[in-house]
Amino acid sequence: MVKERPYVYIATLGNAPQVVTLALDQLLPRHPFVEVCVIHTDAAPDTNLPALKFGNMHKTVQRLDKEFLNPRPRSAPPGERLWLVDYKIGERYYQFSYRRIVIQKEVQQPGQLAQHTPVKDVETEANAQAAFRTIFRTVQAYKGQRAVIHFNIAGGRKSMSVFAMAAAQILFTPGDQLWHLVSREEFVRSQAMRDQRDMSRLVPIPFLSVSTVNPVLGMLISSNDPYDIIRAQENYLQLVDLQRKEKFLRTLDYDEYQILVGVAQGLSNAEIGNRLKKKLAAQTVANKLTTIYETYAVSISETPTDVTRPNSENLRAFLAAEFGAYFQQKGERLTENSPGND
Repeated sequence: MVKERPYVYIATLGNAPQVVTLALDQLLPRHPFVEVCVIHTDAAPDTNLPALKFGNMHKTVQRLDKEFLNPRPRSAPPGERLWLVDYKIGERYYQFSYRRIVIQKEVQQPGQLAQHTPVKDVETEANAQAAFRTIFRTVQAYKGQRAVIHFNIAGGRKSMSVFAMAAAQILFTPGDQLWHLVSREEFVRSQAMRDQRDMSRLVPIPFLSVSTVNPVLGMLISSNDPYDIIRAQENYLQLVDLQRKEKFLRTLDYDEYQILVGVAQGLSNAEIGNRLKKKLAAQTVANKLTTIYETYAVSISETPTDVTRPNSENLRAFLAAEFGAYFQQKGERLTENSPGND
């Protein structure tokens, strides 16, 4: 018997706790969430905290916690809080786990073990990286449990929404969904935790799943650090791109290869024609350049049924961008006395 996959609701939290509940009220009747997870910055009751963009997170979290009824504490890892709670929508009660995760960054002093410190705001590069790692590892942990994730990215800093999108692109599988919340201005000003007048809407956010598009890239997701994964993907894509270019270049004859070198070098058709061993007219170079483009376009297309021919300037710009760095790294240039092959 195949075990049914659990449903999980994740939300980032800023200064508007109603963002969490408004989306949850719309999603919960349709999806049997076993856990609601809220990711936020430091919520310690520190009166000396600076005036942050999102106000006092301690008060924000207090307002949100009140919406989850009869909390029964459960054990949780450091930096997290977990309760079994009841939640009421209309006349119906739901029961699930309510988890809060604080964004923390790793701080290591000389001669000491690394310690994790709560992040008060996502305003520095180090804190932003901590936010990305927290969001990524949260999603990764749920995906390790085969969970179907509905992620509400409407709360918190804009950068947190971007990190959630990046985590979704790397980790999400079919069935997972990103959401954004849109509310009317007067309803936003009211700061109401529940919507009784149908003044807010959930908007699905499309995303491109890396593991779905390219299973090989999906196999690279073995680290719990998103930055390691991104670097691994970049290295893999660069290798694939290099192999593809070299395979294509081997199909060109000598003149076509030299013409492409000249284009990457920024030469005009006339200049290229004059530098070839067997000089060619500018129009002949242009014709060959079109053939090169169309052949390359077919080689990188999975469905080579029709090739749209751009104008000459766009065609040259595309090929120069594609092969400029390649020829530069190889030190190849089309000189006045470029040698030829007999």
